[in-house]
Amino acid sequence: MSLSLKHIPCPAGQNCSAYMCLFGGHAADSDGPALSRPPSTTPSTDATVSSGHESDSSSSRKAARLDSPRPTASSSRAEPSSGRPPLLREPDSRGSPVPPRSLQLPITPPPKRRAVAVNAASASTSKEPLKQESLNPRLLKHSPASHEIRLKLVKLAYAEIKRLNEALKRDGKHDRLVLSDQAIITRILNDEESTAVGKPAVYTNIMKNYVMKYKRLQLADWIRDRQKEMPESKKRQHDVMQGDALLVETGLTPAQEVGLLQRLLTPIDGLANHGYVASPPTDAAIAAARDGLAAAKGWEQCDRCSQRFQVFAGRRPEDGALTSGGACNFHWGKAYFPEKTAGSAGGKQPKRFLCCGEQMGDSAGCFTHPNHVFKVGSASRLAAVLAFAATPENPAAPPDRAVCFDCEMGYTVHGMELIRLTATSWPDGAEILDVLVRPLGEILDLNSRFSGVWPDDLARAALWCPGDPLVPPTTDADSSCSHGSEEGQVAKKRLQVVSSPAVARTLLFSLIAPSTPLLGHGLENDLNAVRVVHPTLIDTVLVFPHKAGLPFRLGLKGLMSTHLHRRIQVQHGPKMLGHDSAEDARAAGELVRFRLAREWADMKRAGWTVVDGALVAPPGGDDDDDDDDDDDAAGPANDSDGGGRLTEDFIEAAAE
Repeated sequence: MSLSLKHIPCPAGQNCSAYMCLFGGHAADSDGPALSRPPSTTPSTDATVSSGHESDSSSSRKAARLDSPRPTASSSRAEPSSGRPPLLREPDSRGSPVPPRSLQLPITPPPKRRAVAVNAASASTSKEPLKQESLNPRLLKHSPASHEIRLKLVKLAYAEIKRLNEALKRDGKHDRLVLSDQAIITRILNDEESTAVGKPAVYTNIMKNYVMKYKRLQLADWIRDRQKEMPESKKRQHDVMQGDALLVETGLTPAQEVGLLQRLLTPIDGLANHGYVASPPTDAAIAAARDGLAAAKGWEQCDRCSQRFQVFAGRRPEDGALTSGGACNFHWGKAYFPEKTAGSAGGKQPKRFLCCGEQMGDSAGCFTHPNHVFKVGSASRLAAVLAFAATPENPAAPPDRAVCFDCEMGYTVHGMELIRLTATSWPDGAEILDVLVRPLGEILDLNSRFSGVWPDDLARAALWCPGDPLVPPTTDADSSCSHGSEEGQVAKKRLQVVSSPAVARTLLFSLIAPSTPLLGHGLENDLNAVRVVHPTLIDTVLVFPHKAGLPFRLGLKGLMSTHLHRRIQVQHGPKMLGHDSAEDARAAGELVRFRLAREWADMKRAGWTVVDGALVAPPGGDDDDDDDDDDDAAGPANDSDGGGRLTEDFIEAAAE
């Protein structure tokens, strides 16, 4: 049985803009004026309704009365059998029924829905990601024209703006002003809805003028309009706006970009205390580490709960156990300082855990795992399990390509070991290597919550053999390789598995040479997992350093959000699927390209030019000492060639 709420007046009154509102009291309702809201059984409800806010108890009592028949004026004068008060009081001296006190007071309507502002820049400057919409007018309660007319006007406007946008693309001098197709659609729908809601009486005339406005615009006019729409923080950025996200454009060819990476190389000499290995450990250091392992007899400290425990490589003979110490209780989320709330005491708030929200020190942990785990940081001890290797010469490695790579690790009886290796080419981002890796030791925990590698992935993976592709082909069968059947989960690629980390390292060596720039985020962890020493590195942890310096570092997810306005490592569905190493590798590459665009902007202001495909320094020499990250802060007075003169290229770039 369908419920009718027409006997209840709409809280928004005549200002209601909802489509087919369930409540009554509108001027357009055909069944006459709706009766007032029935009072509650308690006197306190009157005061609550009059203030515009209903309590939870009164709301539940109101919901319980929805199935009751609609009262009439005659029946409401009689006392109901249920003992509830009548809807209307006895007539006054003039014979008119007097409503109860609560119904005489005005009911405060809820805040009005914010109208869509007529802002031509709304599609490109919104703080929220663009909603995917088709070129179809939005549904309105009171449409000022038929759907056919609205659709025709929207399509005409789209055709004109699309024409201007394509001309802007072909021009190639103002790529940062180019709108994506979805941004154009959102822009038109916002303006059309604003006109339909705000000025319905003259809707058709306004929309016709709207179409003619863009029909008369020339490219120069469109460029001026787009420049005015750009916010101040983005007017100085030479990037393409995809909604609110930045698509970096350098204006250089891929080969030129790879050559320019030499200016961003991050040396790791002197960073041994932070996990970076600049040269393979000596044989003496490795022998000393093995002696120390034998003396320790497998005793380690848990990386999660800090408890001392013993690990048994090859399992304990008497019971087959891998570790001692029982189960591990820990918090898998990081600790953070919560924001101050109104009424909270002054001073810094105690830390809480992201995983459960508990205050630090309140409990030993919110999650339990059967085994304790540990992590090794010493390079010589890592080499005692698998020796480090320097990148060998490789004539087959393309000289005009850089490589981004990312590793996923799990806990074994040897510490943290490599379980997945992914590499993508730079700057195009194509996957060139993606394999699972069987670790050397018995697995304690795959760390699937973060690594994204689950036991079924390793158990069902086919063994990689020489001659097989390094990247699995994308097929419809990939959808069968998913975890569970929860709605909203994302299908995973069916990866092949290599027999050991040494084989995975050999595959990586087949793609790079010592001169190949290797890009990534927190490269010391990835390089140590593969046991590689590489001389040409660009680590986004060092390119975008934390203000407090190492060991503090900025996360990859936060850097992408801050600089490129993009979201990565987003959870899909109710089940934790972990990180996607291909996504992380590409993200590190995009951050490097973002930094490279800033570097090239600095170089152009210093007088660098492109001549016959080569980057040519200004006559005064190479300005290698200019490492200013903020090209926006540099002024014309500081940008000159060696002779102290402003270059023509810089003047043209500043004019843009």
